[in-house]
Amino acid sequence: MIGKALTNCTNKWAIGGDVGEVISGVNVQPNRIAILTTREGCDEITRKLAKFQIEPSRIIERELERDAKVDLKLLKVRIKSYAARFDIEGSRLDVHGDLRIKVGDWDWGDSLDFEPDYVYVVGVKVPIVPLKMKSELYTGLGWMDRVSKIHEAVMRSRHMFG
Repeated sequence: MIGKALTNCTNKWAIGGDVGEVISGVNVQPNRIAILTTREGCDEITRKLAKFQIEPSRIIERELERDAKVDLKLLKVRIKSYAARFDIEGSRLDVHGDLRIKVGDWDWGDSLDFEPDYVYVVGVKVPIVPLKMKSELYTGLGWMDRVSKIHEAVMRSRHMFG
């Protein structure tokens, strides 16, 4: 439903988070849907999904539940974005524009930018955040269990599809 509603978006967007990984065959349990886009993309998506919006677009900053592990030290991970929240048929959808990540007391990183991969979900072409980018991000955060799950999914798909 989301893919159909956003088919004609003029701004770049992609399904991210755990749902994006599940679509790619990664064995994780999602608890929400996440879309990564630009600030302008967040506004465009908000217009297209207005009847489902439960929290207005605004700049948010929050600490992730999981710490980064860098050089054997645990460091807090924060994200900042221009975000909106929706309820799509009982599923939570968070749309993040210009998402940035901060680890410990380091400077904020640049807004995440990428060229999406595309998959078909129930006959609708949907952009997803590339697993390669997620693997690199997780490696930098020291989340090697997630890197391993992505690697396993990639190996399964290569085995299945040659």
